[in-house]
Amino acid sequence: MSKKGLFAGIAATAMLLAMCAPIEALAITSSSQSFSGVGIPTSVAICQVSSIMINTGTEQVIAFDLKNNPVRVCACSTGKNGNTYSGTYKTTNYYEWHLMNGGVYSRYAVRFNQHELMHSVPYYKHSPDTLEYRQYNKLGSPASMGCCRMALADAKWIYENTVPGTIVKVVNDPNLVYPLTSPIIRVDETNKSLRGWDPTDTDPRSPYNSLKVGNSMM
Repeated sequence: MSKKGLFAGIAATAMLLAMCAPIEALAITSSSQSFSGVGIPTSVAICQVSSIMINTGTEQVIAFDLKNNPVRVCACSTGKNGNTYSGTYKTTNYYEWHLMNGGVYSRYAVRFNQHELMHSVPYYKHSPDTLEYRQYNKLGSPASMGCCRMALADAKWIYENTVPGTIVKVVNDPNLVYPLTSPIIRVDETNKSLRGWDPTDTDPRSPYNSLKVGNSMM
């Protein structure tokens, strides 16, 4: 079923939410900001995402549930020189692979502003083993031309757990810090057999599958 078809019944979601266990909120270091949204169905389960916050002051993406509690927090890279503009937007287009400016590709891209998307770190080619590994190692600091880059697993989660119309609020608040759901993984840039892959990619062809958690990729 296509993503568009899957989300055609958004209006019926409220009836299904009652069947879901509540999401346990992460502890945070400061109060969250609330803004309205809707729960959505996915191909796996009901996801209670109401909204997304991109904080350019901390280089974090935070997903909120229907009670405005954070349910996923990930490191990101937003625009250099403040090129990811603060404001409140809504998601529109969704792309599993997307050709970007400069002839590179992103994965699990979600557009939230006319020229800005949330997506994976870029790839040199339309192939999962061509990651721009130096750009990947910049996660947690500004690095893009305006888009919001994330590790592949985080970009995929956003792609699968939001629908067109999900609210995205971009803020610049260095004091609004949340604990990350998962630590930032760094790529060994000298390891030619590994560096072309995103360490969070679950593709069975990824060489990271043969490594134990906490190995040299950390």
